[in-house]
Amino acid sequence: MKTLISFSLIFLVRITSFSQVETNQDPGYSKLKGPYLGQKPPSETAELFAPGIISTNEREALYGVFDNGSCIIFDRTPKGFTDWENYPVYIFQETNGSWSGPVLTKYPGKPWYFNHPNPVNGKEIWYGWWLPLDENGSITNLDIWKVKYDQDQWGEPEKLAYPINTEYFDVWPSITRDGVLYFFSNREGGIGRADIYRSVPENGKYLSVENLGPKINAAGVDHDPCISADGSFLIFSSDRKGSLGRDDLFVAFELEDGEWTDPINLGERINSEASENRPILTPDEKYLFFTSTRNGNLDIFWVSVETIKELTPDILK
Repeated sequence: MKTLISFSLIFLVRITSFSQVETNQDPGYSKLKGPYLGQKPPSETAELFAPGIISTNEREALYGVFDNGSCIIFDRTPKGFTDWENYPVYIFQETNGSWSGPVLTKYPGKPWYFNHPNPVNGKEIWYGWWLPLDENGSITNLDIWKVKYDQDQWGEPEKLAYPINTEYFDVWPSITRDGVLYFFSNREGGIGRADIYRSVPENGKYLSVENLGPKINAAGVDHDPCISADGSFLIFSSDRKGSLGRDDLFVAFELEDGEWTDPINLGERINSEASENRPILTPDEKYLFFTSTRNGNLDIFWVSVETIKELTPDILK
């Protein structure tokens, strides 16, 4: 099973200020101009993101693109990597029109520094976390955490209470601007081997959890939900029947009555015969990033969100 609205710049400054351990500064990167490492924006067909700069022969996955494309956080690991307590996460950042990085950050004792800070709700960062490991160094549980920022200080991480977190895998939080939380879990009582769930806050607390039901969840693994800021559409990865590969990205639209449309496969412009997962929308929702194994490795791709908007049902237009 695969695990996992803007990012605060002050957070990134604090990361680089005391957890920077290595800077692989290529002078050529400083010549890159513009957001997203100066890369030409993608079309409505998925393209490899920043080849040779971020996407390489090693395994890369995106954590997020923040501050209007001027900061990019991603991980890069060799095949067979198992050192979960020292996960290598890098930051590229544009300052005064010039890009620098990648800066390698090491885990300094706070978990949010390197595990999918996706997304930010105001000054709260939500993420998934896998520690502690068992006696064999294996991941046995995944939980959802959050951390607050107040008066130039980061608070202590807070693990969400039951019924969000259970003894099972509960991970990959995605939140609307109204605070509705989406995540996936392999908890008991689901429809498939992993399902997508939703929790609507009640007086600021998450007191109940709703399985999105058989319209969204199938018999296999439905995971990595990415909800739009207004909650109008949901992108997720699934290995359900009709997929082009091991698992594909799908989109479902919420109707006026609160029901969902049937999930729509995003098609050959985005999916492949390999595996596509970890969808992340940029804060302005112009681009969709995701990971794919189509090139025989784990790479980061991006595509124009217009591809998704074209699939909007006529009843919602």
